[in-house]
Amino acid sequence: MEEILIHPKEHYIFRAKVIIPVTKPPIFSGCVEIKDQKIVGIYSYKELKQAPPKAKFIDLEDLVLFPALANVHTHLELSALRFRILPSGSFINWLYQVIKKRETLTPVEMAESARFALLELWREGISILGDVGNTGITIPVLKESPLRGYFFEEILCFKGKIELKDRQSINGRVRTTYSAHSPYTVTPIMIQAIKSYTRRHKTPFMIHCAESQEEVDFLLRGEGPLVNLLVSRRKWDESFTVKGFTPVSYLESLGVLDENTILVHCVHLTEDDLRILKKRNPIICLCPRSNLYTGAGIPKLPQLLACGLRVVLGTDSLASVDRLSIFEEIKTLHSFYPEVPATELLFMATQRGAKALGFDGACQLTEGATPDLLAISLSFPLTEDPEKALIEFIRAEKKIVYRIHA
Repeated sequence: MEEILIHPKEHYIFRAKVIIPVTKPPIFSGCVEIKDQKIVGIYSYKELKQAPPKAKFIDLEDLVLFPALANVHTHLELSALRFRILPSGSFINWLYQVIKKRETLTPVEMAESARFALLELWREGISILGDVGNTGITIPVLKESPLRGYFFEEILCFKGKIELKDRQSINGRVRTTYSAHSPYTVTPIMIQAIKSYTRRHKTPFMIHCAESQEEVDFLLRGEGPLVNLLVSRRKWDESFTVKGFTPVSYLESLGVLDENTILVHCVHLTEDDLRILKKRNPIICLCPRSNLYTGAGIPKLPQLLACGLRVVLGTDSLASVDRLSIFEEIKTLHSFYPEVPATELLFMATQRGAKALGFDGACQLTEGATPDLLAISLSFPLTEDPEKALIEFIRAEKKIVYRIHA
């Protein structure tokens, strides 16, 4: 992949075989005009009578222009576990493997793997990133990265409490806040404390929710493999007597569900859960390839969308996927739910994902936006039918040839 840097006070016109703005139908043989680091026009090549004398005209030939992507949820500090965790069809077996093999990793190995993963994210077209970690080992790596987004310091605390000190942004591109790992690894008081912190600091609140059947059993009956795991690691709190909840109803009882909450996974939901979610309107971040790998299942995307929920995408970590590819997440959801409009899937991966992390205006191919574009080669040409072309775009193998950015 090569980079085309857009300079201030320069004028560019890029022609591509297809332009996919996402918010509008595809434009076949179209142009994107950029002036002074802003997109000033998106139109058909036929409308370009003559390029302005000082404009640089760049013909991308058979490539497709598409906005950069948002990966709302990943764990860079687990990147060294790529190909080390075998799929077994059991979430709890996967979890035990992660815990065991993570303990063998050195800080240097974790940091170097995270650095390579960040480079991979850039090559996969990611612009906005939500990185979740509890060691802080990826912070120096994020400082060097061109990506923007959040580092979520993940709290695991099922006994006692942890002081939440004020966090500072890593730099002008990467902000920081706290997140709670899950309902089964963080005490109810700490979940509320983390949510209170994010409210005060006006940052997103992120938590894994309803990822596995084991999590449901933990909160519904107060038993199961997750209780055994906590006991074996001496993390079980005997005073925890919560029963009769689903993960969603439990978080609702704690008062932490609102439009600034990001619930990750949401695979195992009841009809009552969906009613709660519709009422509270949190953001739902799906990581379908990870769910399939761990044996957790597949999220019910049509039901989530029918509730009017804002669904976005993440890859989760390289402990449960082989590539940090949002395009592959889109393709996976499309294969399970071909009835979901292609525009919805693409919107989840771009503009809506960026907005979920507070980066309004990012991951857009619209007039007035700062250019951050992907010029993509496809494994087959697209049909000149707007609806069919988007479906074919999702299904095609992709190679990002150029990143065009300011």
